[in-house]
Amino acid sequence: MISLSRQALPILLVLLVACAKPVVKAPPPEPPVSTPVVAPAPKPKREPVLALDQIVKILENGDYASARKHLKRLLAAHPDDAAAKNLLDQASADPVAYLGAEHATHVVVPGETLSSIARQHLGSAMAFVILARYNQLPAPKQLEVGQTLKIPTNPPAASRRTAAIPRAASAAEAGGWPPPAGTDATTLARLYRERIESQVAAERYLDAVDTVAEASERQPAPDAWGAWLKPLDRRANAMLSQQRGIEQMRGTDLQSHEGAYAAFGKALALSPGLEPAATHRKTMQSALVLDYHEAAIVHYRNQQLDEALALWDKALVLDPQFAPAQGYRLRAMELKRRVQNLDAAASQQPVGKSE
Repeated sequence: MISLSRQALPILLVLLVACAKPVVKAPPPEPPVSTPVVAPAPKPKREPVLALDQIVKILENGDYASARKHLKRLLAAHPDDAAAKNLLDQASADPVAYLGAEHATHVVVPGETLSSIARQHLGSAMAFVILARYNQLPAPKQLEVGQTLKIPTNPPAASRRTAAIPRAASAAEAGGWPPPAGTDATTLARLYRERIESQVAAERYLDAVDTVAEASERQPAPDAWGAWLKPLDRRANAMLSQQRGIEQMRGTDLQSHEGAYAAFGKALALSPGLEPAATHRKTMQSALVLDYHEAAIVHYRNQQLDEALALWDKALVLDPQFAPAQGYRLRAMELKRRVQNLDAAASQQPVGKSE
């Protein structure tokens, strides 16, 4: 038997008690919480700054809210653009407060546009925006012959000054024109683009065409500015042809109608679907069919059959189903055949000898 000293006994008891305690297992470690990976939000795309002539198209369609947004963006980039400021004022202001309540009426006649009416009565084609809103037109470009418009008779002085800007000065013209030699290519391109856009917006199409030619000569390399210069060139020439067609269609003679028809055709070749060129060309086509037919009848009655047939041919090229020209042409062809037969028979008769 093992004997323990009194000093070792307490130590032994402590050890026995410790060994008798149940073993508590430590809980397994919790799996790490995975933080979901959040993809960064895509950056909003910055909308491009539209050119002034593009914004004018939006205004012509009556989308004033969108036009105001783009005009503000354009002015943020080019704060000195007077044409953009003018259009933004017109798209934002109360029309009656802007132009006054007193008004007369105007009945739209063939060949007129809201821009031409604005130029005639308000001093500037640019005032088409406020005039459209004054008349509550859904879209300025949708104008019908016979439509009655309200024309302000006593607009406030401030409105007259704003609406009657005869030409749209821009930052491109602030320091004189043309830009001096030595202007860097980037600045030069911006100045020419601003000037052309402002001239187109102000309906100074011939000036715009001239400025395009000048820009083409000053670009740093052939076709260096083609990406923006060529579309502006087509736009300016299309609008110039349309403008000339509108002026010529007001004439009443055959030559004026032919000129108008050709001018509208050129405008549409440069800018398919351009209005009012597309509508006016159809009007001129119908007018020319009647013009050719009436002129042909005069020649027919004077027995100028070749001239008459040539005119009916022109009429039928424009309208192959025009029945009056078809009928008269057949009669003229039959009459010509008879005349030729008579001539042939007369030439075969022996010449009598004189005794």
